[in-house]
Amino acid sequence: MGLMTLIILLALETVWLIWSITTKDPHREEKSIVRIALLLLFSGLLLSGVYQWSFRYLAILLVLVIQAIIGAVVLIRKQDVRRTTGYFIRRYAGNSLLFILALSLAIVFPQYDQPAVTGDYHIATARYTWTDDSRTDPFSDTQANRVLTVEFWYPDQTDETFPLVVFSHGAFGFSGSNYTTFAQLVSHGYVVASIGHTGQAFYTKDTSGQVTIAEIDFISRAAEINANQDPAQEEAIYQTTSEWMKLRTGDEHFVIDTILALCREQADDPLFSAINSEHIGLMGHSLGGASSAQIGRERSDIDAVIVLDGTMLGEVTGYQNGEPVLNKTPYPVPLFNIYAEDHYTDSLRINGAEYSNFAASRNAVSAYETVFRDAGHLNFTDLPLFSPLLARLLGTGSVDERACIDTMNQVVLDFFDSCLKNDGVPHIAKDY
Repeated sequence: MGLMTLIILLALETVWLIWSITTKDPHREEKSIVRIALLLLFSGLLLSGVYQWSFRYLAILLVLVIQAIIGAVVLIRKQDVRRTTGYFIRRYAGNSLLFILALSLAIVFPQYDQPAVTGDYHIATARYTWTDDSRTDPFSDTQANRVLTVEFWYPDQTDETFPLVVFSHGAFGFSGSNYTTFAQLVSHGYVVASIGHTGQAFYTKDTSGQVTIAEIDFISRAAEINANQDPAQEEAIYQTTSEWMKLRTGDEHFVIDTILALCREQADDPLFSAINSEHIGLMGHSLGGASSAQIGRERSDIDAVIVLDGTMLGEVTGYQNGEPVLNKTPYPVPLFNIYAEDHYTDSLRINGAEYSNFAASRNAVSAYETVFRDAGHLNFTDLPLFSPLLARLLGTGSVDERACIDTMNQVVLDFFDSCLKNDGVPHIAKDY
């Protein structure tokens, strides 16, 4: 809608330019009437839902309002003004640039229809901000305690209890990065808690409204690691990622412990009373998948883990003679690795069977793997829906974005239904 709107407005400006130059008349009154009509038309399309109101349309609405007000003033004053060709061209360039800037958000973040959920439960939401008094925040200049905001999605208006799924986003992700997956799970009877890892998330917003963006040092170091192709740097990278894992797993332990405590203490709360704390699954994308997989080893109350295109960093316990040492202890809970094709094929080519994820799957009590052909790393988030342009720049494949997300959501549901609801064997293909 943003691009189409821009094309229409630029075409209209081009018509005005040609008409004004050929007639040597600015046609101020005619333009003013059209400006007012454009505002009325845009407002009507907003009210009717053709344009779905959000941040993406705020700038263009302000531009149209201002232009309509100016147009009304022109109609009231009715002054006869003559302009030069140079003026017409400058005005055309200025208005065109203004429309491009005003519609840039609508182009980068186009409106889209959410994938339809297939379950019967309606979705309720909640957000909590909690302080971990046992840890200081490594990103704090004042040695403040670690503060985390957790978003919840859960079945609305029901007396039932449901399994809990805790989600951890990837580096530069955010707590709502996989909303379509959360919605699908909730519609089928799950409570989803998504952690915003303060300082490592693109942004977090606590319950007071304070926004915290990702730390520059973390962004810089993560970019260096992603670009690294020197095997000699692997041990140094391990030292860095171990610190990240310590922070991430600490966050997840704290959030899970807090949720379980509130389930015991707030039996009448509509959210916490809906959680069946006997059935807990973990899921994470990228770095969040790595930390979730490690929590699956460290806690006895976890029943299943899904890793969305992440490397299981915790499976490397150290380095010996320059080579990684893998954890030989069998992975204790059902494990499901979902790979983008390039991740899977590159890992197989470079590391072979000793890739940490492959080794963990071989030694797990139960393990599933699937590869999404032609998918990229960010195809396992909602970013390709929210911003196709950014997603392509940051890393997606040629796969159909919506089909990939729909299929991923279905296999995630099948796996958790099997492991958390004892609903048979999950139907998971080797590739999609």
